[in-house]
Amino acid sequence: MKALDILENNKNKRTGIFIDDANLFYIQRKLNWKIDWLKFKNFLEKYLKLKICRYYMGMPFDGTARLKNERIKEELEQINFEVITKTLKKIYLDNQKSDFKYKCNFDVEIAFDIARSIKNLDFIIIVSGDSDFLEAKNFCLGKQKTFAIICFEKRVAWEIRRIHHIFFEDIKEFIKK
Repeated sequence: MKALDILENNKNKRTGIFIDDANLFYIQRKLNWKIDWLKFKNFLEKYLKLKICRYYMGMPFDGTARLKNERIKEELEQINFEVITKTLKKIYLDNQKSDFKYKCNFDVEIAFDIARSIKNLDFIIIVSGDSDFLEAKNFCLGKQKTFAIICFEKRVAWEIRRIHHIFFEDIKEFIKK
């Protein structure tokens, strides 16, 4: 099903959007284009009644990276996104603890937020290409709610391709920064 068909088929439904920033950050850099979240929200509002717009993002400990994320958080809040943050975790990649990466995972928080909000929504959209959210899809469908994923085609689990999904690439002209 095409992106606009999915939106048209859910026209005026009470919608919750749950955005997993960690799943979007690096692919935007790799593709060399970014999502303009105000354009994204305005685009969806042409079709849907947005009741929840939550954006989940990791927050660096300190320094320039933290200041940058705090600025992004403020910008998102100014356009009426509810921004949920938590501090990044340092994940060691070797026993000597010499190699590490920073990580932040919101899968559980997103799933619980959907469960807590489900009775007030008709359509649930998760913005992530992570197949861990397939159980959230099953939960929503079990509650007779419509469900879709919005993600980048170049960073999506194969299982997502089998369910209702919208690729950012297909709506790029409406949402690109």
